[in-house]
Amino acid sequence: MDVVEFQKKLQEICNIAKENDQVLSPAQIRECFQGMELETEQMVKMLQYLKTKGIRIQGEEAEGSEESEVQSGTRTPLTAQEKEYLQEYLDGLQAEELKDEELQGLFQDVAHGDALAQGRLAQVYLPVAANMAAEMNCEEIHLADLIQEANVALLEALEQEETQVKNDQWLRLQLRKGIIAAIEEQTERKFQDDSLVARVEKLESAVKELTDDDGETRFTLDELAVILDMKTDEIRDVLRLTGDDK
Repeated sequence: MDVVEFQKKLQEICNIAKENDQVLSPAQIRECFQGMELETEQMVKMLQYLKTKGIRIQGEEAEGSEESEVQSGTRTPLTAQEKEYLQEYLDGLQAEELKDEELQGLFQDVAHGDALAQGRLAQVYLPVAANMAAEMNCEEIHLADLIQEANVALLEALEQEETQVKNDQWLRLQLRKGIIAAIEEQTERKFQDDSLVARVEKLESAVKELTDDDGETRFTLDELAVILDMKTDEIRDVLRLTGDDK
């Protein structure tokens, strides 16, 4: 990937977003980066960068539709170890299979606040949550953690009181939304960590280049901020982390 060309494209897509009230469509992004052959991880970081700039990605179809908002997610094939873990996890569940009529009845009971029905539905959908997490497996979060996040989404969905219509489609949608939210949160955290590492490396390298033979820095903090295109507070924070703020 040509880094210079990528930076130009990134600036271009930010300008497009600015002209559209900080909103981009998937088609605009695909068109702008067409031919760049970005890998999934690069796309994720690029989207997270846009997010830090306050830019929203809006679906092309069914604007406002919940289903259209949760179709994305980075997917990575399970390793042999992850497959083994998933199978052992599923084998350890005591899930029961219900007929459609029984399932519908439980959903109706849950809608009326029946705690026992909530418990039974949770047991029924634990395997569904685990398999959905496995289908949406990604590098940013361990499979075991992703399954736990799916379980949390399952319990929170069943406890929702304001939702009147509860059925299989609704519950699967809540699971998918919960999993994607966990992936996005972890991806953003990783993006911020990577950005911090990059800033530290950039500053350390610059300090070495801008230091005299006797170890004295030739520039003030404000001058470094201009040279490195960084804020003085940001430089202070980085120096504090590296222990060079003495």
